[in-house]
Amino acid sequence: MNPGDLLTLNIEKVAHGGLCVARHEGVVVFVRHALPGETVEAKLVSLAPGKRSWFAQTIKVISDSPHRIEPKCEFFKPDGCGGCDWQHVNPTFQRELKLAVLVEQLERFGQVPNAKDICSINLVEPSDYNWRTRIRLVANEHGKWGFRKTRSHEVQVINKCLIADNSINDVLKNLPEGNNGEEILIVKSKDETIVYPVEKRAPSAPNAVQEVDGHDFAVAGDGFWQVHPGAASVLSNQIKKSISGLKVDSFVDLYAGVGVLAHALLQEFPQATGFVVEADRNAAQNAKTNLKDFKNVQVVGDRVDRWIRSVKTKFDVMVLDPPRSGAGQNVMQQICAQTLQKIIYIACDPAALARDVLIAKKYGWRLETVVAFDLFPMTHHLESVAVLVHE
Repeated sequence: MNPGDLLTLNIEKVAHGGLCVARHEGVVVFVRHALPGETVEAKLVSLAPGKRSWFAQTIKVISDSPHRIEPKCEFFKPDGCGGCDWQHVNPTFQRELKLAVLVEQLERFGQVPNAKDICSINLVEPSDYNWRTRIRLVANEHGKWGFRKTRSHEVQVINKCLIADNSINDVLKNLPEGNNGEEILIVKSKDETIVYPVEKRAPSAPNAVQEVDGHDFAVAGDGFWQVHPGAASVLSNQIKKSISGLKVDSFVDLYAGVGVLAHALLQEFPQATGFVVEADRNAAQNAKTNLKDFKNVQVVGDRVDRWIRSVKTKFDVMVLDPPRSGAGQNVMQQICAQTLQKIIYIACDPAALARDVLIAKKYGWRLETVVAFDLFPMTHHLESVAVLVHE
């Protein structure tokens, strides 16, 4: 087997990362733009890490799935934009695939035998298209703007993005040419759509304003913010549901960003003492601004792993929204030791969630529920709210 070889493959199941699994002569092949149950002709692209499996790209569908649809995006093609994974899939079935991946990761890596019974996935409006509120573009050698191709530094020039908000596409149409390799962010703020340059070692971009359930939040233009306009609201409300009925006198919000989730907790328990921990200096400063009306919360600008080692207090509830890599052994161990009632884990990666759930299990915690939200239609990504309780 060599790069460029064409194989006829029977697709078995969905895999994490927007790929599907096939086997050829005992070798696992991860196939892009395929679906479970299909027979496809695929071109081998590269060896996967560890060199025990291959990546491949579907070239021709020999026997198609009833869930396959014609992609609406002209840039969704074998050598095209790498941003979307599931443009060829019926949107309802996309959510079934995402739920299947979540369950499989929790069963396999989290050792959660009842994962199928405690996991669910929800649709969030706007669904399918025109939902993305920020995009990152790069200019090619001719000054034309586009996205990186899959597993490549090459640029797919675009004139529109079907999953981006219409206001972003309006800006995109009128962009002047850029310099080769230049990158920009186009961000939809509350009242305007802003273009920010992406510059290494540059000061943080000026603040944008994002509205969540009638409250305005300051966030740096190049800082983290959920790209789906409904994300902050549905995640905040799910956290409120998760702690409904509890008596909460103290809480911690880890990897807190600009304080949106802490704001939700303080609305539910306005008298509770809270700590908001965020390593990014600009995000922490914005969190102080966003939470200034609450006198019983302290915003800490520090790394989570360092702060949590220094604190001996126990808290009723801990909320964490870690990066894609998850919280890890040391942080999860401390969280488990210092939480009295519930751990609420916001996860953007099912595999990282599963690994951290297994760590928590070793310290006497059980995964109670996982509610996922399809906040990234046409891609393999999803966001989940996992609740852990002490055995």
